[in-house]
Amino acid sequence: MKRIALFMALCILAAAVAVGVHAWGWRERKLQEDERTRAQSEAEQAAAGRLGLKTQPLPPDPLERRLALDEALRLRPDRRFLLAARELAGAEVAVRFSDRRWILSLGEREIGRVSELPDFPELMNALAPLAREWVAAAKVTGKAPRIRAVRGHKEAFAAIREAQARWSRGDHGAAVLHDAASAAAALMLQVPRAFDADDHLDAHAIALCAADAAAGADARAQQTVLALALGYAGAARALAPAKDEPALHAFVTLDRSKLADAAQRKDANAGDRHLLLRWLMQDANGQGLRRWIGAARDNEHVSVPTVGQVLLDADLQVVAAASEALPALAVAELENVRATAPRDAELLIVLMGAQRSALQTLANNEDLRARLAADLRQADTTYEGPLWRGGDTSAWYAAATAAALLGSARSGYVLRNDATGLADELGTWPVPAAAHLNRWLKARIAADGGTFDEAYETLAASRLPGSRAAADLLDALAKQSESPDPRIVEAVRVAWRHFDSRPAGRLVWAEVLRTHERDLDRSGRMVASVVDEAPGAYSVDEVALAKQRGSIDRLEQLALDEKFPFPARLEAAGALAERGPKAQAERVLRRLGRERPADVPTHERLIWFLHDAGRPADALATALDLLRRYGEDDSIQVARVRCAAARQLDAMGRHEDALSMIERALPTEAVCAYRMATVQLAHLGKKEDAEGLLLAHLARHPQAETAADVAEVRWRIHDDAGAADMLAHPPAPLTRRDFREIGERFADVFRSRPAAEVKRAAEALLQAGIQPLSILELGPPAAKAGAAAQAFELYALLSQKVPSERTSSVQFRAWSALRAAKGAPAAETWLRKQLGPEPSALADNDLATSAYSEGPDEALWELFPTRPPDSAFADRLALLRAASIARRGERSARRDALLAEISDPLAWWKARAARSIGLPGAHASWEVRLARYVLGEGSDDDIANDAMDGSRPCEAPYYFGVRAAAESRLRDAAAWYRVALECRNPAQPELLWAYRAASQLEQDRSLSAKLLQAAR
Repeated sequence: MKRIALFMALCILAAAVAVGVHAWGWRERKLQEDERTRAQSEAEQAAAGRLGLKTQPLPPDPLERRLALDEALRLRPDRRFLLAARELAGAEVAVRFSDRRWILSLGEREIGRVSELPDFPELMNALAPLAREWVAAAKVTGKAPRIRAVRGHKEAFAAIREAQARWSRGDHGAAVLHDAASAAAALMLQVPRAFDADDHLDAHAIALCAADAAAGADARAQQTVLALALGYAGAARALAPAKDEPALHAFVTLDRSKLADAAQRKDANAGDRHLLLRWLMQDANGQGLRRWIGAARDNEHVSVPTVGQVLLDADLQVVAAASEALPALAVAELENVRATAPRDAELLIVLMGAQRSALQTLANNEDLRARLAADLRQADTTYEGPLWRGGDTSAWYAAATAAALLGSARSGYVLRNDATGLADELGTWPVPAAAHLNRWLKARIAADGGTFDEAYETLAASRLPGSRAAADLLDALAKQSESPDPRIVEAVRVAWRHFDSRPAGRLVWAEVLRTHERDLDRSGRMVASVVDEAPGAYSVDEVALAKQRGSIDRLEQLALDEKFPFPARLEAAGALAERGPKAQAERVLRRLGRERPADVPTHERLIWFLHDAGRPADALATALDLLRRYGEDDSIQVARVRCAAARQLDAMGRHEDALSMIERALPTEAVCAYRMATVQLAHLGKKEDAEGLLLAHLARHPQAETAADVAEVRWRIHDDAGAADMLAHPPAPLTRRDFREIGERFADVFRSRPAAEVKRAAEALLQAGIQPLSILELGPPAAKAGAAAQAFELYALLSQKVPSERTSSVQFRAWSALRAAKGAPAAETWLRKQLGPEPSALADNDLATSAYSEGPDEALWELFPTRPPDSAFADRLALLRAASIARRGERSARRDALLAEISDPLAWWKARAARSIGLPGAHASWEVRLARYVLGEGSDDDIANDAMDGSRPCEAPYYFGVRAAAESRLRDAAAWYRVALECRNPAQPELLWAYRAASQLEQDRSLSAKLLQAAR
């Protein structure tokens, strides 16, 4: 017994010693990891400070961070309905989200619940209790007769004024309310809506229509008009009465033939004809528009609603003319002056004639703005009541003027060389939106000039002219930054305040999330919530969704469906050309070309398609056919066709013919004409002529793209110093994004030249003072073009010039290019020479990180054939290899070997022991635990518990996404990659990897289709 007891004691002692040894090792590891996490936390805080991030970070726990992000990006209900609720209740209506629904309450009283993204009927139903109380308080009596809901704006103004006059005399009949509500809905449909300039005006119409329905009126037609005006096309389609409103029903059901018939009937009114005009503008049907103008009655072709529709034209010259005419027409209508214009002229002449006619009562040099201000103050001052007020008339014409001002901003920003004065000019107009437009345009100019803070502050604190304006600012900021940029991620969350659940806002918000956050899951759900409810009503977005879903058949259906607007069909055909079978795409593009035989953009698509398919002769034949159709026309439109033809001649090596083709387009000063002509002169060895034309091009177009043109031509004529000088002193600041585009030109010039010439050109760029990181962007296009030797020379030179933290990355690119050019042994020899005989663990870590980041993944094994002696780097390498295996779905002996290396049968017991002695997670390094997780061991909770310190909140979400993607949980993968973008340290590699992985989900058609299908 004593021997047994002694044996047991010895066993216990041995176990205690073993545990003690492990515990000591765990303690040492814990101390080291704590020190490292402290350094990482300080680095992230320092990075956030350098970037100037102003918001508080989301919770560090990955699971909590994901929930917090959902909350931060959730759109609030359509603000216009909340304002309508306040008008009906006479008090503020609060809204909160709980149990996946929005709860509307008035004080302590709950008045309604709606879904996360509520549709029109839901929101109207939520207003019903308040509307019934309003009707009861107003003592509305009687029954309303059926009346037309669609009407022209002048008829609608007359009706609502009469209704308010009767109401003020004490007639609170249901018929009066019904007439007012129907007229208000018609006015909302016809107010120019370049953006939602006045939510209060919409809210008033919503409140009237809700009250009308509560009073027992048949409000289907009226609510169809209102839903259409507010952007709820699916609801409008479901509500539209076919018999009572044939034009309206035909419009919402996309029946263009019936719409044309209904609008041309003798009993059709101005509202019916306006619906036909809306379709023609959506369809970009120039011939149909000319016929509509020629048949216009009572000068409807120069009314405020008509010119408001013209603001949506794709031609910025037309937009500029309409923007000039619309305020003048608003003044004419407010003063009951009849504006006229010819009906048998070009659209620009019609608009200019309308403007002159509208201004006939203004004295010489009288300021239109002062006249408009006076007219808005005096509009309908005799009407003041719950149905209509003078302020409502003023707001309607102010909204129309605001739409014109936005048109001036859009067109002027492109057509003017300097738009700074335009911003100040817009701010002087006497409408509330003028100040918003002024701030927005100034912020846009600042963002395009590289100034981040002004645009950010505008997003954070100012009111903007609609959600599209917020998205434009984000786009401008993104062009000046390098994705992924934590500042842009933060700016998106800041911009959230400019969006709500209205359909137009959802679609723009979805675009923002997809473009700047790579949030494919949330974006897809947002688009589907609008598009799937009304096929064809949001045609451009429907095409975008079909592209995301990788639905080739659907793209073909959209391109061939004549119910859809032609621009959307052309966009679908372009997407089909990019992604679908070539024969299928060509058939569709030729069909569209036959439908619009003189439409330049349509034939340009076909020409580009044939060019990209390696058929320049066919592309040239198509361009020449179009030129013959235009005859002697030398307009800017035809100049584009000449550019397309010259491009094909250039591809065929016929440089003399290309130059002859393009010379006739030079008087138009089209950018493409200058570029094509200078390139042909360079090919023909006419250096002096090329240089002279380049200088003229630069004087006429002082833009970043022009600097790229100049550099390309100078490279072609072997003037490397001149090219470098242009890129060092461009007419507009060049971003790294611009250098990527310049890289395409660089690759085209140098891919057939000796590699030594690339080195000389790069040295010239360095001598001119261009930053090495900018020059680095010239490498990937060369490598992609198959010029591996040329890319190696560039990378090898720059590896000695870039900042130290980028050296390993550039060395790896050079190794990869040399491996492709001369084989693995030569690449291995070169790299080892650069690293030295005994590279540090830090250098190896940087190299492995670059290998995982840049690919090919094989390099993680090829560069490190044996286990590294440094344990920390060995663990990091194991994690990178595990992630590599998981993201490629590899099932091989290599995976088994890695699992054998990192697995520990006692891991669970060690984890419990470590927690029991106050050293949670110390039983294995963080990297090894992540590696095991990525390969399928454990759960999210196991990792999340230890992922709240240092850089771990940046790292864990990315690896959660890698595992989710490997297990085909694509919605989870997309969500986790989006969470990973909340990392506030751009030096953290997982931030970039998450961005790329999310982008890959979108680019991989099979994955994106599965993901978006799951989101439905």
